[in-house]
Amino acid sequence: MATTDQLITLAERIAGNLRGVSRNEWMRWMQVAQTYGMDRAIRYAQRLSQDQTVRPARQRAYRFIAQVMHQFQKQITQLHEDEKRQLYGFVAWELFVQRG
Repeated sequence: MATTDQLITLAERIAGNLRGVSRNEWMRWMQVAQTYGMDRAIRYAQRLSQDQTVRPARQRAYRFIAQVMHQFQKQITQLHEDEKRQLYGFVAWELFVQRG
């Protein structure tokens, strides 16, 4: 079981790698992850990052999300569902703070 401090530290590391990703894009991805699981959410982000009907800024955001979440996937899958929800929320908060 991860402590709140550990979740916040992990969230800061994840958000630090998501420079340029808006909180809104993160929240959309997060809903997919919570509903369908992380593997499917990563595939969803990869698909949107290559979809020609998606605006370039959104493509870039989803490319970053797919890459970063794949990088942290092992650590995140070890967490309980409640911890994942907390982590995703902390990442959203960090992205909000980064935007100033």
